Amino acid sequence: MFKKLEDLSKPTLLSKTGVKELKQSFNEQYPFFKEVEDEIFPKKSNIQSFKLRSEYKVEIVQVDKDYICFTKEDLVVPHLKLVHKFPDLIIKQQVDAGAIKHILSGSDVLAPGLISQGGQLNQAQKGQVVAIYGEGKENAMGIGIMNASSDEIKKDPKGHAIQLLHHLGDALWQLSFK
Repeated sequence: MFKKLEDLSKPTLLSKTGVKELKQSFNEQYPFFKEVEDEIFPKKSNIQSFKLRSEYKVEIVQVDKDYICFTKEDLVVPHLKLVHKFPDLIIKQQVDAGAIKHILSGSDVLAPGLISQGGQLNQAQKGQVVAIYGEGKENAMGIGIMNASSDEIKKDPKGHAIQLLHHLGDALWQLSFK
């Protein structure tokens, strides 16, 4: 999804209402958020957003100098750096070692990589945002949306199980180091 970020708009400060709505969306989608809300959104922080001019209609949110999330339609998707800092923020799914290089290249997660030895499929609903971990790796390597529930994947372990949205090394990840 984030191959190039050449079409970023100029940053705009989020209004108090915008920040409140963002926090509310975080809270609805991620139950653990309430425990770390003040660390993610410190008082008197500079919160701004950048619109990505593309067919995706994505908005990237920055708190002070840290990119924390992006919005895609009605979803708030945490940045990988935020998931590295707060690993319990979202549900974890683990792929086997053979899938790691494909995900780091931007491929979606296929069902066999989740249910084979080395994979771990945790309970999640279709459309839910999840963190993608690799077998034997400590930190998440990607963020994606479940294309099917974990129960459906267990019943029929074929096809694209998780749509990859953001991964280590993509343009959004690179942007956080500029």
